[in-house]
Amino acid sequence: MLPVLLLLAAVSLPAAEGNLIDRHIFAKAERDGVPVAGPATDAEFLRRVYLDLTGRLPDAAEARRFANDNDPGKREKAIDKLFPALPVSGMRSVDQAPFLDRWTYFFSDLFRNGQLLQEGINTFYDYIYKSLTLNVPYDEFVRDMVTASTVSTWTDGAANFVARSHVFEGDGYQMNHEDTADEIAINTTKLFLGVNLECISCHDGRNHLEKVNLWLTARKRAEMWRQASFFGKTFVDPSYGRFPHFQVKDTRKGYDLTTRSSLRPPRNPKMDVTPTFLLTGERPRDGENWRQAYARMLTEHPQFARAAVNLVWAELMGRGIVDGPFEFDLARQDPKNPPPAPWTVQPSHPELLEELAADFRAHNHDLRRLMKLIVSSRAYQLSGRAPKGWKATHDSYFARRVVRRMSAEQAWDAVAQTVGAPQSFKVSYADKKAASITQTRSPQDIDKTDKPLFRVLQSFGQCDRYAIEASRKPTMVQAAILMNDQVVRERLKVNKGNRLEALLRGEPAKANGEIVEELYLAALSRLPSAEEKKAGVELLGEYREAGAEDLVWVLVNRLDFLFY
Repeated sequence: MLPVLLLLAAVSLPAAEGNLIDRHIFAKAERDGVPVAGPATDAEFLRRVYLDLTGRLPDAAEARRFANDNDPGKREKAIDKLFPALPVSGMRSVDQAPFLDRWTYFFSDLFRNGQLLQEGINTFYDYIYKSLTLNVPYDEFVRDMVTASTVSTWTDGAANFVARSHVFEGDGYQMNHEDTADEIAINTTKLFLGVNLECISCHDGRNHLEKVNLWLTARKRAEMWRQASFFGKTFVDPSYGRFPHFQVKDTRKGYDLTTRSSLRPPRNPKMDVTPTFLLTGERPRDGENWRQAYARMLTEHPQFARAAVNLVWAELMGRGIVDGPFEFDLARQDPKNPPPAPWTVQPSHPELLEELAADFRAHNHDLRRLMKLIVSSRAYQLSGRAPKGWKATHDSYFARRVVRRMSAEQAWDAVAQTVGAPQSFKVSYADKKAASITQTRSPQDIDKTDKPLFRVLQSFGQCDRYAIEASRKPTMVQAAILMNDQVVRERLKVNKGNRLEALLRGEPAKANGEIVEELYLAALSRLPSAEEKKAGVELLGEYREAGAEDLVWVLVNRLDFLFY
């Protein structure tokens, strides 16, 4: 469902000379006769770019200032402002910058930085946060995690990535070592190459995947073992003290096909399991550490950049050029070498994907630059309103905004932000507090601080970083929660220290019209229409505080609050 958006005056977008994204998006739409939406209004754009880059709404003052700004370059300036400055030697970096909070949370979900790691959650979080603060090149970021060794994941953040794949099932380390190596190989191939090896970890692809993935159909289970064998010497040892932590050391002899698996069918002990990179057949150089060899092959392969840009694109544009981001079919990527019928080329814009990946590599795998390139494009700044003649089959053209529901974290932070309600969540295993959901280290911070809110977030598709992936799928339960749940209703009341109290009881007293405008700007990043303002003023005039609470309740239950 699309939100009902007011047709406010929109600033015409610049031609975006040189933006490679727009060249591909608009050329394909024109070629295929697909109608293109008009530009997003200023309010649509501002709310969108704040939520996408920082996970938060623009505050009311910023929304008003932006609406009144006649500078034709104001959108570019707004984008620039959302990226924190890189730390300068000798100067303290910005603490808790919303951009860093939002993307640290995103990568913490992606890398499953959760309860299994215990105190390692915080060292892993800090590692991700600092890597983003310093804008560490993404390939270097990944190599650090894949190759890190440590005597304790409590003290080494990067090593938590490998430790997170440790398999506990079974009756001893001999049984679980190969299972753990399998899990590390599956996770790294999925996250960093966009290829899901889960099926061929149990059986060959032939006679199983013919209707799912053409490339994996030709892959054998033994190839997955050889991919996992890069971690055959890597011993992930859970050590128990006050809380469990892990050692990660390359101290084992190698991948052993004779051990039993607690997760998968028995392995064939007659197969060759020399470490071999699945995409190229390359093996480690003489004397090269196996994990370092794997990290080198992984990040140097062109598919690494393709998967990375597609992942970020999907997060910012609502769907991937290859959709979903972890289901690449490598036999269906090249339009010059198309797959046999009935298969089709998988990417919606294969040339764009290739050019984005090449640009990402050419600019040192710079995540910030990639994000800025996307949000600065005219394609990103299109309206979500479907133009005349739009069909469901046009969604993959990106010729209008793919409207989507806020994430669980965005939704609750937006409710709290709208009413100006202070938040405080105890960070597990640390003497720290978070002031928003996106500043927490993991979902267990909410579970331990506020169980009713934790249940609300789970209903909105919060990732548990163990078995449940994050979801933005809208449900009737979510609508019922926003309308009726006690957690929400209590938060929307006039309480000490929140926005409603300041608006209603502050000195000098504000006129009802000012209060209505402030609440619309806070919730929807726009001023109310004349009709909306009149209704709001009448509500406050008759019921004052109860009327203000009702108005906020109405605003957070609008489609254009939850969907953007």
